[in-house]
Amino acid sequence: MLKEWNVVVVAESGSEKQLLESLSEDGDFRRSGFRDVLVGLVPDISDFLEEAESGRYRGLSRVIPVEDTFFVSPDNLIDILKKKIERYIDEIEPGDTFAVRVERRGMKEDISGRVVEREVGGYLYDLIERIHSKKPKVDLKNPDKLIVIEIIGNRCGVGFITREMREKYSVIRVK
Repeated sequence: MLKEWNVVVVAESGSEKQLLESLSEDGDFRRSGFRDVLVGLVPDISDFLEEAESGRYRGLSRVIPVEDTFFVSPDNLIDILKKKIERYIDEIEPGDTFAVRVERRGMKEDISGRVVEREVGGYLYDLIERIHSKKPKVDLKNPDKLIVIEIIGNRCGVGFITREMREKYSVIRVK
């Protein structure tokens, strides 16, 4: 797996090899060790999303952009994530809805995605309330701002996705 990556790409079932080949011209992509999941480092996320949206990459199911990757263990995951998400506090305006979503591949016996979402989301909620002096709004189905956490083995990626990004790029789909 790449040490650094800024995109997680999920292949349609059985299309991982074909997708990996079609992505090779536009970035450094590798298998993640989990079926149909690739990680990649692309020079420009917007350009990559445009290409993905155009249907250029055969076998592509969905894309999750991330901004920061790091090693984690079940013992330090929540503490590290709380520190990492603080960078997004200024991106969430008063009146915006938000959500935190986790997708795990690996560590399934050691951590619960729901617990991570609840702990990290609760921490973010408290930060927003303290900074904006009003209670923030959570919308788990269609938030204005979405913090995504991708856990792949002992690596974690965190990204920030706006509703506008999800509306513009149908390939951005977070579970």
